[in-house]
Amino acid sequence: MPDRFSEILSFIKIAESGSLSEAARRLGLSLAATSRRLSQLETRLGVALVRRNSRNLTLTEEGAVFYERAGQALADMDHAESAVMRAATEAAGVLRVVTTVSVGRSRLAPMLQHYAMLHPEVTIHVETAAQLGNIVETGHDIAICFDPPADSALTMKRLADNPRVICASPAYIARRGEPRRIMDLTMHDTIAVESGQQDAWRMIDLAGVRPRRTLRTNDGEVARLWALDGAGVVIKTLWDVAEDLRAGRLQQVMKTIVLPSSPIVALYVARQGETAKVRSCVDFLARCLRQERGETIAVSGQASPAPQRAFS
Repeated sequence: MPDRFSEILSFIKIAESGSLSEAARRLGLSLAATSRRLSQLETRLGVALVRRNSRNLTLTEEGAVFYERAGQALADMDHAESAVMRAATEAAGVLRVVTTVSVGRSRLAPMLQHYAMLHPEVTIHVETAAQLGNIVETGHDIAICFDPPADSALTMKRLADNPRVICASPAYIARRGEPRRIMDLTMHDTIAVESGQQDAWRMIDLAGVRPRRTLRTNDGEVARLWALDGAGVVIKTLWDVAEDLRAGRLQQVMKTIVLPSSPIVALYVARQGETAKVRSCVDFLARCLRQERGETIAVSGQASPAPQRAFS
């Protein structure tokens, strides 16, 4: 197979210089190699592209047409390469981000709006979903999620930790009393947010203790609303209920039990992480989320005592 690109590049240099020897010098080739490339191109196209004489050469009519179009094609290729290389150093283009509905609305939307203001060459496209799919198939650049799958083939960057708390409404506590120890759960109702076959209560070694009654849901917002309505004690991430804790709508209970945090991560295809738009956005979100985590913990007054019991 002939090297079509080399043949065309050699022809462009010949046309621009008007001399085989000058074209050979610009290309860093021998005169024979440059002449051979021109002959191969003319043979493949079936037409003469240049007229040769002892002093110089000129383009034939077909050569002029080919020079104009091939020259534009090479210029377009140069522009394409420059644009792609700039993507590694300059944040620009469309950035497609997908996340869960609650996180997208409550946390990421204002942060991504701020990022877009700082990077006017980037167009942010945010989608929310009840469950995150395969971003390779959906065409997204970044997925932001809690507790990512352990077997994901995507590159994962931990952005921040989202502490978990156990809480209940003041009305529930006034009616049923405040649970302080794991044993107290035998006299209380609990609310469980299920994910697959797991729920947050299974992070605690209950040692056979069974709550009086349990409401279950796969929707974190439903669980929060149940807790606000006084339906029971719930485990929620601090960011989900920080405003409720500050406003007194919920109250942290069982403070001596320290729960593992829920990691917030960014998932992306490894090569995509080398582009400036993905890299800068992920770093920006990590800074914002870690700062907000500190502020949320400080304002909510979350306790951090020694754990009462080991986790399962």
